[in-house]
Amino acid sequence: MEANPLFGRPWDIIGRFNTFEGADIKRKQLQDKQNLQVKVKKLKEKYVVKVRSTIVEPKKEKKRGKGKRKDKNFYKNKRRENEQQEF
Repeated sequence: MEANPLFGRPWDIIGRFNTFEGADIKRKQLQDKQNLQVKVKKLKEKYVVKVRSTIVEPKKEKKRGKGKRKDKNFYKNKRRENEQQEF
């Protein structure tokens, strides 16, 4: 069973309305657009129209760079280099 790739993706608030009818009109206007999910959410006293894109961008893999501290004697070697430069 495959997981929904949109699960957990954030929704953007497009508008806030005092009545469901106003929010529903806005939802129907936005529903015609492709690659867009639209919903009306009821809050305590108002209604909110939310949208999100259905296009899923591939996750970028983070490349781990080598740290400065490659070995245990990194700072000792650094100090030796500084001492040699002083003479």
